[in-house]
Amino acid sequence: MKELLIKIPEESTQLVTELLEKLGVQLEEPKIKKLKKKTAAVSPTYLFAKWKNLDLDAKTLRNNLWKRQ
Repeated sequence: MKELLIKIPEESTQLVTELLEKLGVQLEEPKIKKLKKKTAAVSPTYLFAKWKNLDLDAKTLRNNLWKRQ
């Protein structure tokens, strides 16, 4: 069976539903899930709070990368 999404004006809903029922179409109301809005923004540094021993100093990170050669 094929599923189609049809958008019709509110005033012609009854006419279209009657026509489709006469044609043998199964009609179901769409299940619309509303997404919950996030109330608090997550900080981009949240992940780094998990690893407290991680050094985030840019100079030392660059020096360590250049020393690896």
